Amino acid sequence: MKILGICGGIGSGKSTACELMVDKLGCVARIDADKLAHCVYEPGSQSIRDIVEEFGKDILQSSSSSNEDGGSNDTAEIDRQKLGAIVFSDPKAMSKLERIVWPHVRAKIEDRIAEITSEYQSKSTMSENEIIIVEAALLLETDWHDMLDGLWVVQASPSVAVKRLMENRGLTEEEAMVRIRAQQKRRGFGSSAECKDCLSDELRDEIDRGVVTAVVRNDGTLDELQEALGKTLSDTAALKR
Repeated sequence: MKILGICGGIGSGKSTACELMVDKLGCVARIDADKLAHCVYEPGSQSIRDIVEEFGKDILQSSSSSNEDGGSNDTAEIDRQKLGAIVFSDPKAMSKLERIVWPHVRAKIEDRIAEITSEYQSKSTMSENEIIIVEAALLLETDWHDMLDGLWVVQASPSVAVKRLMENRGLTEEEAMVRIRAQQKRRGFGSSAECKDCLSDELRDEIDRGVVTAVVRNDGTLDELQEALGKTLSDTAALKR
């Protein structure tokens, strides 16, 4: 069983790409790391205790922070809006949060990989491609590369990404650009280009170092994306081992 990481900026269509990999191209399963991350915030979890220790009790929901023990019991819940206001305005705070959360998310991903592998091995039918997809927006920054057999980046030009965000999420053009520019500061994203074959210097560096094994451009239709994914899947260089 191979483990393939797929990441990409907001509006790139990485989730659609992951769905196509399983539904149309015969991969075994998809793990959405961003959804698993929400489980990390479950009341009573160690991660909540670690987050409160770092950011203080003020980031707990009012009903939790009003408890006599300061919200440290098993019912304490994070107020995501309060925490978001802190970390999205301060890159250093965001880094602190990620250092707390990511190890917990990785543990959940590894548990899920083991579950999927066990279920697959007990089945009588085999998949066309024995690959588990791990989807995470910021997979490049997690340093989980040791558990991956390949890492693909899905890219779309800014104009296409803005259009998708406006149509699919109801954002204004300005709101969409703010989110895109924020991600462009993250590792491996750099400044996206409008031209089809252009790559940022940051992304080229990730490719040269063997971290990123393929880049899939997604500026067109669903059929074109599926075709691009299929071609990449058949490229032996797109997987490390």
